[in-house]
Amino acid sequence: MAYQKVSVTELQPGSYVVEVLEQRGGIIVKHAGWVRSQQAIGQLQAKGVLTVLVDPARFLSGEDTSEAPAPEKTTTVTAEPDTTARHLFADEWPRAEKALLQSQRVQQLVLEATRSQQPIDLMLVHEVSAGLSDSVSRNQDVLLCLTRIAEQSDSLLQHSVNCAVYIAAFAKFINLPSDRCKTLITAALLHDVGKALKPELLNQPDAAAISASLAALQRNKDLAGQVSLWISQHCALLDGSGSPPIKGNQIAKGSQMLGIVNQYEKLTNPANSNQSPLAASRHLLSLTPMQLDPELLQLFIKCIGVYPPGTVVKLTTGKLALVLENNPKKPTLPKVKLFYHSVHQHHITPKVMDLSRQQEEHIEGCVDLKKYGLDVRNYL
Repeated sequence: MAYQKVSVTELQPGSYVVEVLEQRGGIIVKHAGWVRSQQAIGQLQAKGVLTVLVDPARFLSGEDTSEAPAPEKTTTVTAEPDTTARHLFADEWPRAEKALLQSQRVQQLVLEATRSQQPIDLMLVHEVSAGLSDSVSRNQDVLLCLTRIAEQSDSLLQHSVNCAVYIAAFAKFINLPSDRCKTLITAALLHDVGKALKPELLNQPDAAAISASLAALQRNKDLAGQVSLWISQHCALLDGSGSPPIKGNQIAKGSQMLGIVNQYEKLTNPANSNQSPLAASRHLLSLTPMQLDPELLQLFIKCIGVYPPGTVVKLTTGKLALVLENNPKKPTLPKVKLFYHSVHQHHITPKVMDLSRQQEEHIEGCVDLKKYGLDVRNYL
């Protein structure tokens, strides 16, 4: 069931609020969650909330809301968090796949609207942002894996969706509030829309593409100001050598995060330089501390892993394996699925192995399966 935009005056107890869309003042909804009473809705109104995005599929019945305790009195209104344990990889796969396909469909509509110089349907973008945020909350490795093995068709569309997945995982990893996570995802989805206007913008300097994107987004009056700010600065570098030429703490944190994600995706995208994740990480690390923030970059690499889910690696024994899950504490020792022997050139019985729990197998490096005439999607 699709998310719905609802005026706070029409909000019902038991509604599941995904995010605040329009507001006055400094209200912060830190987590997606339920508003269980009329008193909680009154608090939202008192703090200046005008409209919210709700998930009708999670609406609670009258019995469920009547038994809930009264909300705490705080200076900000915080919805009851949806505390979900990490889902198993196989269980999250179909939901993550659905979220990614929806992201691709909506991004296609976004680019088509931009090309025809029409306003973008922000409701669809907000719904996609919330869906990606929910998926990484359940198990981020599934979306990261799907992103790396996805077919590369429309390079502009795929770049935007990939950036959205990376920023979703990144924002969740550093514990940003839910509303900030979703706004960052929205920025990632929209940061390159200007390139849809003219094919030549794909290869022009960053300033021209950014200017075109901001001009296209001006047709959307309800777009959060932070989104435009982050997009305008996402190619800025700490030493002032980027675009625009601003320095240091003048660059917003969200812009720096989006900039890291944007560069990483370009480096690893098959349509561009197609570097291995390890090579891309090393290149970005070489840009610290002059151009990129070293702490933010280290957090990003720790989040997605030295070998992100979906990467094919060669082990010291010659076996090939697909990375399934990152290990934040030991980034070079993820959980993998063995499936082929590169020396003997034959398939082996598939086996899932946690490299951090054994001593025999170690990663030698990343592998391009096309060299073996194999398709990674056959080994999921």
